[in-house]
Amino acid sequence: MADSAILEPTANNVDVAAPVQNLNAVVYENTYQMKPEKKFKSEPVLRIVNEILQSRLQKVKYDPAKAFDLARSVANEILAAVKKLEFDRYKFVVEVFIFEFKGQGVRVASRALWDTTTDSYTSASYKNGSLSAVAAVFGAFME
Repeated sequence: MADSAILEPTANNVDVAAPVQNLNAVVYENTYQMKPEKKFKSEPVLRIVNEILQSRLQKVKYDPAKAFDLARSVANEILAAVKKLEFDRYKFVVEVFIFEFKGQGVRVASRALWDTTTDSYTSASYKNGSLSAVAAVFGAFME
């Protein structure tokens, strides 16, 4: 016959079968909101992207060792500025590509599956004497 032990909840031992009750928990009701109150608009986002690209990259000389961190920093700055526009219930994806400019042509393409009535994107490019950059901001409404 096997011995059984009753476990008492302690700091190291928590009874997982006991329901956890948080009296301070906030309970949200479903909104069933299928369309945004404020739709993603490309024009103000494009202005922000152009301003940030120009201000951050105007005097920068391309350095392959610093390009990754610079692209991440620029993308984070763009994301923070776009979030201030308060497109409620939108999720954003920001892509920034920085590469050395030597007169070559570059094409950047993206594909996505989304709702064309609510979701949108904008993209901008910038180049100076030594580098070129492409930034894209995608806004997807979360139902």
